[in-house]
Amino acid sequence: MINELNILILLGLTLILIVPVVMLRQQIKHGHPLNHYNNIDKYTNAENQRSSYFEKPSTIEPVNANTVLRKNHQEQDQENKISTVREIFATEKSDLFQSIFESSPECIVLQKPDGIIELINNTGLNLLETDESSNVIGQQIYGLIAQEFHQAYREMVDQVFLGDRVSLEYEMCTFKGKRRWMKTNAVPLRNSRNEVIKLIAITHDITENKQMSQQLEAHRKKLQTIIESEPECVKLQDSSGKITEMNPAGLALLNAVKHDDVIGKTIYDFLMPEYVNDYRELTARVFNGGRGSMEFEVVSLKGRRRWLETHAAPLIDSSGNVSALLAITRDIDGRKKNEARLCQQQTELARVCRLSTMGEMASSLAHELNQPLCAVSSYAESARLLNLSSSRKLDELLDKIVLQSKRATQIIKNTRDFVRKQTPTPEPISAASIINSVIDFVELDRRREMVNINLQIADDLAPVKADRVQIEQVLINLISNAIQAMSVLAHDQRVISIKVLKESSEELLFKICNTGPDISADVVKELFTPFYTTKETGLGMGLSISRSIVEAHSGRLWYKTKPGHGACFYFTLPTIDHA
Repeated sequence: MINELNILILLGLTLILIVPVVMLRQQIKHGHPLNHYNNIDKYTNAENQRSSYFEKPSTIEPVNANTVLRKNHQEQDQENKISTVREIFATEKSDLFQSIFESSPECIVLQKPDGIIELINNTGLNLLETDESSNVIGQQIYGLIAQEFHQAYREMVDQVFLGDRVSLEYEMCTFKGKRRWMKTNAVPLRNSRNEVIKLIAITHDITENKQMSQQLEAHRKKLQTIIESEPECVKLQDSSGKITEMNPAGLALLNAVKHDDVIGKTIYDFLMPEYVNDYRELTARVFNGGRGSMEFEVVSLKGRRRWLETHAAPLIDSSGNVSALLAITRDIDGRKKNEARLCQQQTELARVCRLSTMGEMASSLAHELNQPLCAVSSYAESARLLNLSSSRKLDELLDKIVLQSKRATQIIKNTRDFVRKQTPTPEPISAASIINSVIDFVELDRRREMVNINLQIADDLAPVKADRVQIEQVLINLISNAIQAMSVLAHDQRVISIKVLKESSEELLFKICNTGPDISADVVKELFTPFYTTKETGLGMGLSISRSIVEAHSGRLWYKTKPGHGACFYFTLPTIDHA
């Protein structure tokens, strides 16, 4: 159909043509301008009067011949003036129409029912890349239209000659062999009997817009192909979580056969309940212009649980508003299962390392247990003898027996807890209790190697949430390494400094330093590499496992030293409120 702009142009042309005609007729009728000549009506009345005179000769008075000639001459002059006015009016009307027709920024064509072009303006000639109107006027319009659009154009012509207004987009071939996209708005031209006699076509070049649309469509199809072939899930959802688009890879993750199985449902229909709140927070963040990612579990349409990881970003519309959440989601189910198996294997390996540590400490442990057991035996023998003599010292000896028995029992319990197989159980514990337990555990080695331990624990430290045995293993490993590293020093130079302080409002910092020799740069590079060791009987897993344990607790473990000041190991643990 004709758009509003073309309708306004046609109305404007009509008004411009009609208004001057009306004004001119009014001027002639009332005898205003045009040199004050009488109008055509007065002239007609004069002619009628003159005729009536000749019809009644008996009433005519004698007239002078010169008077009659002068009167005839005046009447002829008046007729000539009126004829001149008519010619001027016709000329002015023609010039006005021609001016509007030629100055139109769009191609205007007057066409017969059979497709013959009767009239075309200069804009139309320019579109067809010709300067000669004879190349177009009198020719068939179909000779200018691409073959594949002939039928559509004929149908448009038929509709117009039925009285309709029709628009059509098609390709036209110029006289220089170029193809251009045109849009024609065609209207019927009627005669005084309201019959459609011609077709007026107002046409403009839409090649640039069409090319842009085609490029956008090609880009859209290319993007659609990429998304459809993407091996990871690509989906769009609204702020309520309703899924509006999802590619085949996403459907496969949810075991969906067709789009309708998923489209229109919400992501919360598939999420495990424990992840719903976190996903709602992620959605709100994205619709506020942010980005985010998270890991979660879903239940597919076939009831299978699967781990997924999604990266979400806002999709911005042309107005700058967030219209949807765009999520790229990948299947991490295999990775999660491997991580679980790796964690289990790491726990087993850590236990092996603890057993290895206990093997290295076996002789010391035997000596440590020998003392309380010998004391128990001695006190028991004395008690037996005193019992025969009814000595008053019997109660005192029995108390000592109980004390030494408890000591031996505690040593055995600590050893058993340290080496036993157990599932890590994080719990709120104080840094001081962990340090004191470890100091008791390495006490025998410390005394044997004559090592001094300086302990500094800051006051009012928040508890950490950790597995006691695992953190004890980290500390025992670091302290044992420090004791062994100082074996080349004189006894009075062997010092281990242990400090615990607040690293930030969210973390505690553990610092274990010794006065032993510096670690070479080559060794530093391999410190935390599994199975790397400088000890003849070492496994090379102590530091690697220690770092893994600390990182599993959301902390960090690293090495730092100053030349000539020994070696220092640092690790952090989050406090209970930020674990």
